[in-house]
Amino acid sequence: MDFQRELLEILLRYVEEGIHVIDKEGKTLIYNKAMETLEGLEGTEVINRNILDVFPSLNENTSTLYKVIETKEPIIERFQTYVNKKGHSITTVNTTVPIIKNNDVMGAVEISKNFTKVKELYDRIINLTEKTTEVKNESDFNFEGIIGCSPSFIKALDTAKKAAATSSTVLIYGETGTGKEVFAKSIHNESKRKDRPFVAINCAALPDGLLEGILFGTVKGGFTGAVNRPGLFEQANGGTILLDELNSMSLNLQAKLLRVLQEGYIRRIGDVKDIPVDVRIIATTNEEPYRCVAENKIRKDLYYRLSVINLKIPAFTREKRTYRFL
Repeated sequence: MDFQRELLEILLRYVEEGIHVIDKEGKTLIYNKAMETLEGLEGTEVINRNILDVFPSLNENTSTLYKVIETKEPIIERFQTYVNKKGHSITTVNTTVPIIKNNDVMGAVEISKNFTKVKELYDRIINLTEKTTEVKNESDFNFEGIIGCSPSFIKALDTAKKAAATSSTVLIYGETGTGKEVFAKSIHNESKRKDRPFVAINCAALPDGLLEGILFGTVKGGFTGAVNRPGLFEQANGGTILLDELNSMSLNLQAKLLRVLQEGYIRRIGDVKDIPVDVRIIATTNEEPYRCVAENKIRKDLYYRLSVINLKIPAFTREKRTYRFL
């Protein structure tokens, strides 16, 4: 028992995620160092106190810890932005799970990941995109800048050129480093949408809660700290959006993407109205698409919607490079 207690203390002290544990009455049992840093509080201010006394802005309906005790259902990766006690705006992605033994709820644990810096970075990207969506970057790639001689490469380039002449969705498969985004930008720049925005997002770089807000936008009150802001689909209206590493996107978010493809509407997080968008979607995957479908990494119905045009980019070989980008 002494060993287990010491091990637990070490884990709580050095783990990067914030951990907050309460009993079924709402009294805090565990509040680790990372959570202290996140919320600007000392453990002595929180331990053995009811969380509603420590956080008066919360109540039994808005507290996720209280919520999972009531429902006995976990809340996975809930995105929120709020101001801590020191007045700092922080962004977290929280997973909150009830502690159940013999069907009786004993309490709840919340694990918080700090995404403040990531959100700040993407806020800058979104703000920059809002200012520059009407401006075409003259350095963008086109097919003349992609040179190669292998049969598989020539076939891929020919397929890409045909894709540029249509408005169909495109699914690009290629190993990391084979130039999937170069092909996607070239397809856009050779298409009828070339004078409209081209917006790219890496689906593997962000948790679902944050990615959903970036893609579809938010309205004030949609979640803690939300503001009225258009998403990338609205900003890319009339143009093209590149969803890089689609196979890293959760199936739940893929279902919402499928709705956009089927209906041509998006709905901001927390909103009740649909917003029409005209966006061409190009998606990429670094894994073989059929395998992704078989392994449930990509929804089968979404795969068929995206793969109107399939483009496979051959990999570089170590012995001889068969193509290059100018």
